[in-house]
Amino acid sequence: MLKTKLLDIKNIFQHSRSFQAAWEECQSTLKALFDVDQLVLFKRDPKQTELFFQIERNAGVEEMRVPFSFSSVAGFTALSQAPLMLQNLDPRELAAVHPDLRFDRGLDKLLGLEIINILSMPVHHENALMGVFQLINKKSGKFTRQDEAYCRLIVGIMGQKLFEEFDLPQGPFDHLVSKGFLTQEQLDDALSRAAQRGVFVSRVLRADFNLDPDAIGASLERFYQTPFVRYENNPVSDQMLKGINRQYLIRNMWLPLHTGAGKAVVLVQDPHDADTVNEIRRVVNAKSYEFRVGLPEDILAFLGDSSQLPKSVSPGGGGWSTGAEEGEPEDLTEELDDGDDLSASLAELATAAEEGLEFTQDEEEDISLESRQVAVRFVNKVIMHAHRVGASDIHIEPNRVGKPGLVRMRIDGTCERVLSIPESVIKPVTSRIKIMSRLDISEKRLPQDGKLRVRFKGREIEMRVATLPTVYGESVVMRMLSAGKVMPFSRLNLSARNAEQIERIMVKPHGIFLVVGTTGSGKTTTLHSILSRINTPDKKIWTVEDPVEITQQGLQQVQVENAIGLDFARIMRSFLRADPDVILVGEMRDLETAQIGVEASLTGHLVFTTLHTNSAAETVTRLLDMGIESLNFAEALQGILAQRLVKTLCVSCRAAHEVTDEEWDYLVSQYGSEYFPELGIERSGARTFKPVGCRRCSHTGYRGRTGIHELLVTTPEIRKAIMRKQPAEDIERLAVEQGMRTLYQDGIAKIFQGDIDTWQLQKVTVSD
Repeated sequence: MLKTKLLDIKNIFQHSRSFQAAWEECQSTLKALFDVDQLVLFKRDPKQTELFFQIERNAGVEEMRVPFSFSSVAGFTALSQAPLMLQNLDPRELAAVHPDLRFDRGLDKLLGLEIINILSMPVHHENALMGVFQLINKKSGKFTRQDEAYCRLIVGIMGQKLFEEFDLPQGPFDHLVSKGFLTQEQLDDALSRAAQRGVFVSRVLRADFNLDPDAIGASLERFYQTPFVRYENNPVSDQMLKGINRQYLIRNMWLPLHTGAGKAVVLVQDPHDADTVNEIRRVVNAKSYEFRVGLPEDILAFLGDSSQLPKSVSPGGGGWSTGAEEGEPEDLTEELDDGDDLSASLAELATAAEEGLEFTQDEEEDISLESRQVAVRFVNKVIMHAHRVGASDIHIEPNRVGKPGLVRMRIDGTCERVLSIPESVIKPVTSRIKIMSRLDISEKRLPQDGKLRVRFKGREIEMRVATLPTVYGESVVMRMLSAGKVMPFSRLNLSARNAEQIERIMVKPHGIFLVVGTTGSGKTTTLHSILSRINTPDKKIWTVEDPVEITQQGLQQVQVENAIGLDFARIMRSFLRADPDVILVGEMRDLETAQIGVEASLTGHLVFTTLHTNSAAETVTRLLDMGIESLNFAEALQGILAQRLVKTLCVSCRAAHEVTDEEWDYLVSQYGSEYFPELGIERSGARTFKPVGCRRCSHTGYRGRTGIHELLVTTPEIRKAIMRKQPAEDIERLAVEQGMRTLYQDGIAKIFQGDIDTWQLQKVTVSD
C-alpha cells in the first residue's frame, strides 16, 4: 500500500505540467501518508541566501522569509543540509541541537494552528539545495525514523521537479556552452586538459580558451545559485582572517570575506559541498551565513598565492610559464606515449622541477646531497603521475643485483608497469619515502607502516605507506587514500531494489549490516556513503577503522593502533560504554570482534561492518564457522551487501551495437530466464556497448569503475536457515527466490545499461 502511494506521488510529480500543480494535487495524499496536520515547503530564493514560504489567503498571498542561519528550523536545515526532527519544540530540545536555534511562532500564525512537533528535511537534487520540506504535527504522537526514511524518498522526488523548473545546468561550466562561449567538445577538452595537468578547470578555460573570468563566474553563479565574487588585486589581511590559519584556508579553498553583527559572508569554491559548509560552521562562529562562489585560483589569490592566476590578472606579473623553475605543472605531467615511461630517461625525471609539491616534513637523509635531490624529484614525479592517472596504489619494487627495479601502479584495479628504476636510485628513493612517512630509515630488516601527506597546487594528497624486506631489498607500497570526500549514496549505482532495501535498513534502531567483498572492492566507501545519510545531530555515531581513510563531520572516529594494544575489540568494548546509536567497525577480523558486534546489535545499537568474503551467503557460513552463536546472529542480522568494482566503459567513445541472437541467449540464460523479464528489456532493439578508445580514456576504452552488488535481506525463512546452519548454497537459493539478485545478475543488468561489458564482468566474478 505504501509503495503504491509513493509510486503514485512520483508519477504525479514526473508528469505534472509544473511543480506547483503537482504539489497541490499531492498535499492531501502526503498528509494522510505521514498522518500530519500540515505541510510546509520553504523554497530557496535563487537571488539571495534566503528561504521563503508562501501561503494563499483571501486577501492575497502571505510570505515568510528566513536566512540560512541557526536561528530558525528551516534555516538550520538548509545550512546543515541534514534532517532535523523536533518532538516538542521546547527551549531545551532546541538548545541541544544548537545554542542559537529558535522556533519562530510566526509560522503558527501563518498556518493558523499551534505547532507541536516538526520534521524538517532539506530538498536537493544533484547536490543543489532547492529548499526545505517540513511535516507539521504528527497526529499519532511523535515522528519516527520510518517517517524520516519515507520523507527522504519524497524530497528526492520533489527536488528533481524543482531542479527541472529552475532549469539549472548539469555542471558548473555547462552554462558556458548554452551561452555559446564554448562548444561541448571544447568543454570536454578543457576538462581533460585540467585532469591531465592537475590544475583547475577554470584556469585552463582562462589560459587556453581565453575566457573572461566574469563569464566563468556567471556560469558558476547559475549552477550554484550563489553570487559570484571575482579577485580584484586585494589579498585579505591577517586582521580579516581573525586568527584563522592562512595555510589551512589554502588547503581547504575557502575564506571569510566579512564577519560582523552575527553574520559571516564566506567565499567558497563549491557552495554545494556539505562537508565544507559544516567545516565553515565549525571554524567561523556566526548566527547566519551567506555564501559566495569564486574561481579556485581567485580564492588562492585572495589568500596571497597568485601563482595560479593567468598573467593578465596576477598582481605579481607571474603568468603561464613553461619553465619548470616557476612551478608550472606542465613539465611534470607531460603526456606519455603508450609503452613509454614517465619520461624518456631517469635523467629527465631527476631534473624535473619539484615546485608545486610541498611536503609536510623536511628531515635530512644520511645520504649524499646529489642522491637526495635525485630521490626527492623522482618521488615527486611518481606521486604527481599517480595523482594524474587516478592510481590507487604505487608499488616500488627492487630487483636482483645488476637489474633495474620497477614502479608499478594500480589503475582502475589493474596493476600496470609504469617505470624502470636504475639500481643505484632505489635505496635513496626508499629512504626518501620512509623519511616522509616518519619511518626508521636505519631499520631495513622488518616491515614498517606509516603515512605521508603532500600538497599539490593547494590540494592535499595523503598516502598510506608500507615497506617490506625482500631478498632483493626493501619493497615499498604507497596507497593513495581518499581525500575525505564521502561519495553520495546516489552514486553507488545500486539497483532500485537494493537502494530501497538499504534505505530501510539504515534507519532501523538496531541490528547488524555487513558490506563484504575482496580487498579494494569499495566496502569502506559504501559504508561511509550510508553513514552520511543517517549522520544527523540527534545520532551518536562512532567508528573504529584501520586506517581512518574517510572523515565526516559529526562522526567520532577512532583509529586502531595495534602497537599499543588498541585493537578493534578493545575499542568496541569502550564504544558500548559510550552509548552510541550507530557503530561502524572497519572489519570483523576475529571471533572476539564479531561477538562484540553481534552483542552490540542485540542491545540497541545499529552496527555496520565489513568482511572479506566472496558472496553474501558465504558471509553467513564464514561467521558461523568463526564460532558466532547462530541464534543470536540470526536475530541480529539485517542484511549483507556483497560487491565488486568493475571497469566502466568510457562514455566518450563507447560504441553501441545490436545484440546478436547468441549473445542474447547467453545473457538471458545467465541472468535466469524466469527472472529476466523484470529488467524490462525487449529482444527487438536490445543493445550493448563495446570499448573503442579515445584520448580521455588513454585509448583503453575504459574509464573509472562502478559497483556490482548482491543484497541479502533477512526474512523469517532466512533467519531459520541461519539458525539451522544450512549451507551457503541453500541460503543463496532461498535469498534469490525472495528477490536477491547475484553479483553476476546485477552485472548483466549493468551491461544493458551501458556501464560495463561482459569481458570486464567475467574478470571480477564467475557465472554458474
